[in-house]
Amino acid sequence: MDNIKPDLDYWLKNTIYLIMFFLSSIVIGLSQWLLLLKKTPTISWLWILSNVPGLYLGFISTFVACGFTLLFIINYLQGTHELTQGFLIGSIGGAIGGAVGGIITGIIQHLLIRKNFSVNYLWIITSTVSWSLSWSLGWTVVFIGSPIFNAIGSFFGITSSSEASYMFGLPLPVFGIVFGFINAIITGKILVRLLRQSKQTHS
Repeated sequence: MDNIKPDLDYWLKNTIYLIMFFLSSIVIGLSQWLLLLKKTPTISWLWILSNVPGLYLGFISTFVACGFTLLFIINYLQGTHELTQGFLIGSIGGAIGGAVGGIITGIIQHLLIRKNFSVNYLWIITSTVSWSLSWSLGWTVVFIGSPIFNAIGSFFGITSSSEASYMFGLPLPVFGIVFGFINAIITGKILVRLLRQSKQTHS
């Protein structure tokens, strides 16, 4: 019975992460779709879901990139400050993962929007750069903030092996939503500008 609780805790925590990332991707897609809806009422509702594949694949790519960055630090940058390590892991892993998610999302959205507008492939580049920047910033804050959250947990007498894991993990979905909004604002404004410069192919 003692082994069941840790397994349930692990399952519950990761389920919450997946749900929060899904909701953040929906928020991004919905905000963009509402902007497009003002320009053309015929834009597909599938745009709302267009961020989901890129977000999850970007999430996986981020962890892979962070793992390789960590190995590089262990082999070549031993003794560097913990904040420096967090900055390198978060910025590099986030940039790579964000770029992967941005490319996938940009391609999907380009296929959806070209049915209504003659938008060129610049949107794919825009999506890639925007995702890369916002994810790099988001994951950097998460990794740099990790010692701070652990310190807060220790101050309240919470060990890093128990409830502190929730305190440590909580910023992940929170920052996912916050920087999701930043990504939505950047891509939304650029998208509107591109649409203004584009000729509408369907009246």
